Amino acid sequence: MATQLDDPRIIEFDVRTDEMLVNMGPQHPSTHGVLRLVLRTDGEIVSETTPHIGYLHRCAEKIGENLTPRQWIPYTDRMDYLAGMNMNLGWALTVEKLLKLELPEKAKHLRVIIAEMGRIASHLVGMGAYGLDLGSFSPFLYAFRERIL
Repeated sequence: MATQLDDPRIIEFDVRTDEMLVNMGPQHPSTHGVLRLVLRTDGEIVSETTPHIGYLHRCAEKIGENLTPRQWIPYTDRMDYLAGMNMNLGWALTVEKLLKLELPEKAKHLRVIIAEMGRIASHLVGMGAYGLDLGSFSPFLYAFRERIL
């Protein structure tokens, strides 16, 4: 129902309807399935949001039940599309610890270098994407340029 205010050119509409719970997510591709939101809405007004962080829709754990540790490595790559080697490192360290393996010192140093390069790449893309969220495009381009170099 429309009501008039002091200014006859301005009309206010009441958009409230029945309350609804809306399942929003898991989001893809921006969050890659790690965020699900349950929204309590009344018309177009969101009155409450309940986040479910860490929600995975890939069933990776179930797939891994039937694979050998070596066959699981490609799945760990896909858990972080920017720093896939970091996810591989976590899995490799777990398997090595279970098998009581000791790697050469050179391999350990190379792993740290690769992990740090992946971390830097992730931070650059995160910073660039944050710039996009704020409305600027140049930081995004600079971040990707530095990531490639």
